[in-house]
Amino acid sequence: TEIYTLSLHDALPIYCFVTPSHTLEVLFVLSRKDELAVSNSLCFLLEFYKVKVPFDLHFGSRFASAVLGIDAYEAKLTSVRGAEISRVIYDNLTVTKELRTGRIQKPIAPPFPNYSSYIQYLTETLRSAFANACDPGRQVQFSPLATCSTGYDSAAGAAIAKQLGCRQVITLKTSRGEVVDSGRLVGQALGLEVIETERSPAVKSFEDVAEFLATGMGGEDYCFLGFSPYLDGRILLTGFHGGKVWDADGKPNAVLARKDISGSSLQEFRLQRNFIHLPVPFIGARRHAEILVISHMEEMNAYRLNNNYDKPICRRLLEESGVARELFGQKKKAASDLFFLNPMSLPSPDRSIQEETAIGPATRARIRLVGFIWRCRRSLSWRAKEAGDRFSPIKGLERIFISEPRIFEHQHPKSVMDFLNGLALTRRRYRAGLKARTIV
Repeated sequence: TEIYTLSLHDALPIYCFVTPSHTLEVLFVLSRKDELAVSNSLCFLLEFYKVKVPFDLHFGSRFASAVLGIDAYEAKLTSVRGAEISRVIYDNLTVTKELRTGRIQKPIAPPFPNYSSYIQYLTETLRSAFANACDPGRQVQFSPLATCSTGYDSAAGAAIAKQLGCRQVITLKTSRGEVVDSGRLVGQALGLEVIETERSPAVKSFEDVAEFLATGMGGEDYCFLGFSPYLDGRILLTGFHGGKVWDADGKPNAVLARKDISGSSLQEFRLQRNFIHLPVPFIGARRHAEILVISHMEEMNAYRLNNNYDKPICRRLLEESGVARELFGQKKKAASDLFFLNPMSLPSPDRSIQEETAIGPATRARIRLVGFIWRCRRSLSWRAKEAGDRFSPIKGLERIFISEPRIFEHQHPKSVMDFLNGLALTRRRYRAGLKARTIV
């Protein structure tokens, strides 16, 4: 975890802060009249400045707006005590001597005229990342660890990683609903050592999930908690965003818009466990229109299934790596689940945490009202969709009640309470660390 503080009273050069080359993690910025700070942890930033964020029912949708892409997300998160808290996704952040901030776009990948040029770019980018991560000049070196399931996306990343010296793959035995989803057979076909882990059980203590909720992204990646013993000092390859990038029937998407925010709750967990997160499908993803064209080229015909779960680029990559066709990509499965959509799955935080985020009777009444309206809108949307499926002239009527489903689900008021309580508990950990550092 890092924080960089700047003040007008210092002799400042012009700074450039480099963000992750994906949208699953961000940089957070605290700015006020004569001071600015940048951190890769919202919890640490707030605790460092002893700032308490106000209750705001829009936090859930504000955070979730990341799914809209790098040009449309909400950057400002909140204002408090003369300071503005914001985030920067993907574009690099510049800060001038006068503490004015700006954005610089990252370079776009070279054109991909065919399958081989695209795979070569993925391979060379991963090769460079691995070399950087394990460079002897680093205080801590990171070795590759690939993830794998019975789907397409993580398995494709594992196939490339194997060519570059990766020796291990880690997998969950089951997906959501306890459906078998282990990538063991795929990993073995690739010649990798397979680590199988259990899907994280029902949450017994709020502490178990606090760092996932503290990101403001719903905490759905708690299912990967079982990976913890294997993550220290690793560069973890995942398949997040593959559903958009490699779907043969998708629509061009150069702004990294996503289907959901899965993978976005890992930032605090990653910092605590000391690993690097590298979601492979984001590499070169701003060239998505060209990637789509590749999927439909004649050279890819042998790898097309022509069904609603068709990713010929991944299929070719895996089959040419020696993985039998029937071992992967047969049925779409999902690993994660949102806590606030299943209230019984998350225990209440202890009283001391609740006291830190104490709300009055009026706010509690407002939460109940907003929750009731949310449930009504969801119910009406479902009914409208069912009617549209039966009677095509009214198809799409559900959008009257829910204009943007990816954002709507995070408007549930419980998502805000989960975030604030997770934030309070995770801040305590940083508080203890800052205190120990001060004592030393």
